[in-house]
Amino acid sequence: MQPSRPDPLSVVPSIRVVDADVHHNIRDKSDLYSYLTKIERARLEEHGMPRNTSLYLANGGWRGARADTFEAGDEVDPRSNFGLFQTKLLDAHGIDLAILQVEATPSLVSLADVDYSAALIRAINDWSLDHWVARDSRYRLALTIPMHDPVLAVKEIERLGGHPSVVAAYVVCGSPRLYGKREFDPVYAACVAHGLSLSLHFSNEGHGMNPPPTAAGFPSYYAETYLVRPQFYQAHLSSFIFEGTFEKFPQLKVICCESGFGWVPSFFWRADMAWKELRSQTPWIKRLPSEYLAQNLRFTTQPFEESQPPRAVDEIVEWMHGAKTLLYSSDFPHWDFDPPESIPARFSPQLRRQILAENALASYPKLAGLAGV
Repeated sequence: MQPSRPDPLSVVPSIRVVDADVHHNIRDKSDLYSYLTKIERARLEEHGMPRNTSLYLANGGWRGARADTFEAGDEVDPRSNFGLFQTKLLDAHGIDLAILQVEATPSLVSLADVDYSAALIRAINDWSLDHWVARDSRYRLALTIPMHDPVLAVKEIERLGGHPSVVAAYVVCGSPRLYGKREFDPVYAACVAHGLSLSLHFSNEGHGMNPPPTAAGFPSYYAETYLVRPQFYQAHLSSFIFEGTFEKFPQLKVICCESGFGWVPSFFWRADMAWKELRSQTPWIKRLPSEYLAQNLRFTTQPFEESQPPRAVDEIVEWMHGAKTLLYSSDFPHWDFDPPESIPARFSPQLRRQILAENALASYPKLAGLAGV
């Protein structure tokens, strides 16, 4: 029997910090048993949880997380430690709202068996609401959806998209198809109808059904994938723009999580040039691609760009309209975690307020009624 799902508790009246990318996880496969059918449970018991690629056995930190987050022991995934999140993230850093994006998503959405994939996704979404969101009013959930099957993705949005604490649909960059393709339009229509943003996060490129992460195959080292990561997002953003997604769904907000942002200005300069020179091929695009940047696209700060000279990043923030498009994120509890203090103190108080809270409140429709301070 599933635990009851109470209404979210009242939120704190003053929202000063919103963390747009936090990764929780189940502790054990048995956490999902009560949410599955008998057949699905038997399959999970026998074969275990799907696993993301082991192509890179080490990606930084200690097992991918901060070394100081293993307080419950080396065998306990810190992403599954509810109390740890409360003390070392929410309380320690004054996080008023945090958007949960479950760690298991990349492996779940890479399965060829889309029905079993969708069953596990339903289970982990229900479990997240019952065992994380319902226990602390500071949490909101980005709903994992089986984007590899748009019909099933829409069903999941229709099933839980109306929950007041579900603020986004969560998809990953690894995909056999670019997300601007028209077969995904019903997903975006469902997002808009339920007041959800679309959260786009790297991961599972080259895993399961997905093509290699680069045009020349697989890098040898995680450092290489870390460096070329912006291209994962650029491919989908190009598709969104030139397939006309934002013309069809002008209310849709796409939030690029953990993509960095130093690449954003030059990408849109080039996109504008391509549109001007080749616009006859896509006459349904009515505006410069850069105009969709301010209206439809958002980027999280982690990993915050460390430029040389340091103030060069200030110009990047200005060029990308960061006072509107940048959202703070920590990526807790991963090894490259960024605290709120990563937003430079030299930024104006107004810009810091916008990045730390106000932009997020404006980018997730369900948070729009909350006021930043």
